Amino acid sequence: MIEKSTILNLLNSFSKHHNNITWKMECTYSDGMGTTFNQIKIFANPGNRTIGVFTYRVETGKVSFCMYKKLTKTKSENIVDMLLDMMNYSKGQTMI
Repeated sequence: MIEKSTILNLLNSFSKHHNNITWKMECTYSDGMGTTFNQIKIFANPGNRTIGVFTYRVETGKVSFCMYKKLTKTKSENIVDMLLDMMNYSKGQTMI
């Protein structure tokens, strides 16, 4: 199980370094028997337009969907790794 605090810290750090970026995380699926998917949406302001979406399985951290600019996921990509990739990809960019 992936630590939620690590994911939240990464997202908060990302939005802190990009003043025009906000994010939202929500549960998109749970069968009540141990399969849960969360979705993280990255928004650019003004306009509140979606610029990124990551969907991952909470129990394993495995990313099932990634959409952020030109980032792509490998077969076994982890959500923490994807968020770190997103942060590194965006380093030095002031406008997203």
